[in-house]
Parts: sequence; structure tokens; C-alpha cells
Amino acid sequence: MKVSGVRCQVSGFRLFKKLFTIHYSLFTAKTGFTLMETIMVMVIAVILAAVVAVRWSPFDTIKLNSATRKVAADIRYAQKVAISTQTRAAILFNANGYDIYQNYASVIPAPSPGDPCSDSGGNFQVAFNAGRCSNYSGVTITLPAANPIAFNTLGTPVDSGGTAIANQTVTVTYNGTQQITVEAGTGRVSY
Repeated sequence: MKVSGVRCQVSGFRLFKKLFTIHYSLFTAKTGFTLMETIMVMVIAVILAAVVAVRWSPFDTIKLNSATRKVAADIRYAQKVAISTQTRAAILFNANGYDIYQNYASVIPAPSPGDPCSDSGGNFQVAFNAGRCSNYSGVTITLPAANPIAFNTLGTPVDSGGTAIANQTVTVTYNGTQQITVEAGTGRVSY
């Protein structure tokens, strides 16, 4: 009985030694990448990523979207000024920006809401080519058919004489274009 037990122990030891040797040889093999090879692959990957990032830049789209949101928000602001002051407020566009008037008939400029790009000595005036609007440099605007777009006391879009107007489209351009629509009757601003 003892003899057979010793044989089991001896054969078990040999099996353990054989498995350990195989396992140890897997981790001590001299195959794989050197540190220099790994660094070279990383350098090439970084160079490729930089080239792709420069050629495929989302920053142009971000600038265009930001300028479009600003123009649309400022059109809504002119509409809210008309409703809150019970006067005919207007937004007068030019190629590089626009002015908002609290009372267009009396040529009273709307007060600036505090945004540096919209503030020109306390008056609401946006000039995309001005230094204070550097985030929007290069942005241009295609004028709507009815310029200025005025709003009556109910917020309905009208022309400078107070007559209701059809849908108006303002196009914002910067390496692409986006259109802002001011709907007739409701004054809904969408882009």
C-alpha cells in the first residue's frame, strides 16, 4: 500500500514539474516587440491621427452652428422686445451682422443684453467682423427679402411700414450655409 502511494506521489510530482516547466517557458520566451518598435508604432499612430484631425475638422461646423443659434436667438429677442415694450421692434441686417431696434419707427436702439458680441456702447449691435465678436469672425449673412424684419406688438413679423410679411429666410454662411426661417403670422423662428 505504501509503495503504491509513493508511486502516486512521485508521478504527481513529475506531472507538476512538467506543467510548471511548460507554464514558465510561456512567460520567459524571447518573442514579442521591443520597446523601440512599440514607440515607433505609437509615433506613427499619433502622426496619422494629427493629419486626419486637421483634414477633417469639425470646428467649421461648430462655428457655423454657433453663429446660426446666435442669429436665431437675437431674432427671437427682437420679437420679445416688441411684445414687452408694445412697440414695433426690428432687426436690421447687413452683410456682417445686424442691429436690433427697440422702436424702429423712432430709431431707438434696443439695449444690449450684456453679451460682449452684442454690445456696442450699450446698444444691441452685432458685427461679426468686429474684434468683440472674434468667435464669429468670417461669418456672413445673406439678407432676407424684407429687411428689416420688424415685429408688431403681438410678435407678428411685419415690414418697416407695419404690413404683415411672408416667410423670411436669413442665410448664415461660414464654410457652408444654414438657413433661419421666420414664419409669417406667428413669427416662429426655426433653423
